[in-house]
Amino acid sequence: MIQNAEYQDIIDKINRIRSYGLNKMITIPQIAILGDQSSGKSSVLEAITRLSFPRNIETCTRFATQVSLRQGNTPQMSASIDGESEFNDKYRTHDSSWDVHAAVSAANKILCANTEISEKVLEITISGPTLSPLTIIDLPGYINTTIDGQDKTIVQTIRTINTRYIKDSRTIILAVVPANVDLNNIYVLGEAERYDQNNERTIPIVTKPDAIEQDLLPSLIQTILNKRKFMKLGYLVMRNSSYKDIDMPWEDAKQLEEEFFKSSPLWSQVPDANKGRVSVKIFLGELLYNHIKKELPFLKKDILDLVFKCDKEIADMGSPVLSTGMAKTKYFDSILRLRISLIALLDGDYSFDYISQYKSDFEKQNSTMTDTENGSKNGEKDDDADDCKPLSLESDGDYRFIRSSLYRLYQRYNVVMNKDKYMLPKDKINDLVLQYKGNELPGFIPFTTFTKIYMETLIRWSDITKAHVFNIHQFLYKAISRFITFSADPQIKDTLLFEFDKFYSSQIVKIDKEIDNIFTDESTPFTMNKYYYDNILKSRKASAEQHIQQLVNNMQTHLTSTGEQVRATLRQNLQSFSNITRISDANYNEQLAVEDLQEQMKSYCKVARKRIVDVLLLQTIERHLIKSVYLYFDMLITADDNTISRLIESPAKQAKRKELDHKVDVLRKSLLEL
Repeated sequence: MIQNAEYQDIIDKINRIRSYGLNKMITIPQIAILGDQSSGKSSVLEAITRLSFPRNIETCTRFATQVSLRQGNTPQMSASIDGESEFNDKYRTHDSSWDVHAAVSAANKILCANTEISEKVLEITISGPTLSPLTIIDLPGYINTTIDGQDKTIVQTIRTINTRYIKDSRTIILAVVPANVDLNNIYVLGEAERYDQNNERTIPIVTKPDAIEQDLLPSLIQTILNKRKFMKLGYLVMRNSSYKDIDMPWEDAKQLEEEFFKSSPLWSQVPDANKGRVSVKIFLGELLYNHIKKELPFLKKDILDLVFKCDKEIADMGSPVLSTGMAKTKYFDSILRLRISLIALLDGDYSFDYISQYKSDFEKQNSTMTDTENGSKNGEKDDDADDCKPLSLESDGDYRFIRSSLYRLYQRYNVVMNKDKYMLPKDKINDLVLQYKGNELPGFIPFTTFTKIYMETLIRWSDITKAHVFNIHQFLYKAISRFITFSADPQIKDTLLFEFDKFYSSQIVKIDKEIDNIFTDESTPFTMNKYYYDNILKSRKASAEQHIQQLVNNMQTHLTSTGEQVRATLRQNLQSFSNITRISDANYNEQLAVEDLQEQMKSYCKVARKRIVDVLLLQTIERHLIKSVYLYFDMLITADDNTISRLIESPAKQAKRKELDHKVDVLRKSLLEL
């Protein structure tokens, strides 16, 4: 299998995408060797790769070493460490002998100069005409304690590094199991089982089979035959080269291994495919091949997902801004786009993206409304006192739809003003008439008296109006600020919001002054409204008809009385009617004047309320916040160069953009390979 063209091709593809650096972004199918320190990991790696690795305690595996074998026309070796340019330049490519010892020792000096264990990875790539493609990663061996002078944290550091590989579903775990250690005490098997609970990608490789007593060999054979602890991928076994055999040629070590497996008939029970360095390499090669084939569709999907994510991140960063000139262009373009979108928003032309952004917020607000608020909205409560309160934006306001929410606030103010039936009672009006009385004839009320009485109502309206207008412009402030935050470039967002605060503050001063001016004008009663005159005539006619009806009712009540009583009643009622029509009694004239004044006040207030609502909303909110929003953008145009220069990309952002571009390039190249 490992020599056929398809196998070579798929392993080469994985090695190429690894060389691009894809493994730094997405996990790719791989085999990792894990085990306790001095369990025989290095000799397994040597047996599989035909390379000699340092084995002395100073240079034992203190960092992950990734060995990639490739088939090539000429022998070559390269080594690299992410971020170590000097080392990478030195070991970029060597056409001579494969001096692995030198590369590993040099890496050890760099990576472990100031630490016992490094989290970086040494990547060694070797090619040659006799090599079969395979990639395998040797990880630091587990230790349970430290010796004097060692950093106490290295125990956990090693476990953290190794767990990163073990928990990756695309990593085949080659667990080194010394033959002279009981399975129950093999730490790596327990760790593997935590993340590979069904033992689907863990394959134990038994080392040092020549180190056990002969009477324990049957039990070991049963383990390797998968009869003591079941592993889906089975077991492998290999005879290690001892320290005294370090310089022994690979072929000689292979010969000794073959002789060992013939030394006892019990070893014949173990299939040839599962024992010996040659068989182990073939087994692992086929295992990796099938694993890659299985993971390939998922790997492609992960690459596509990451490309999409990176492309979106690059798009969100916008076009690069590298100079003051580019910053000015971007600044004014940003202001222009914000102006167009904000004016559209204020006109009721809503952005779907903006609406969607805050949809969940509004739904959350509505879901947390109190029962009282729900009752009020459903018509269960209609208290005039509550009507005087401004609309609660926390429960009813929708900052996404400015115009429609603003219309609701306008309507609320209009309803409250027109529901305000506050009117002085007749006895109070009568007292005020007497208080302000001058030298006018009985039955006449001077204009100043009407004005004084009207002022009490006007002051009440002024308080109601200021409360509602404050609520309205507060809503606009929050809604527009929110839109600016959503729409603005993050680098100038603070500037845009700061300038909007200044604009808002200046316009509120104008609004307050406008309100005062309107109510000052309204303090002098004035109207040319035909509705007012018609209403006065209607109210007077209704009053007269009421008095006449009262007389008629009184006459009908006494029709059954005696003759003398009837005549007395008629005389009394006729006299009353005469008083009404001729207005001859002074006191009664004053009473009629007070009643007439109250009717005039009602009629005039109806007209004044309608006028105040329309005029005030047009001349305050509409004039100074809606139509004057251009003043805000005039303020933004005058921004100084320091403000504009904030749009120039920082070195960190430029580096991030470069990193993302490189990432996308690697992902796309890798996708083409696959």
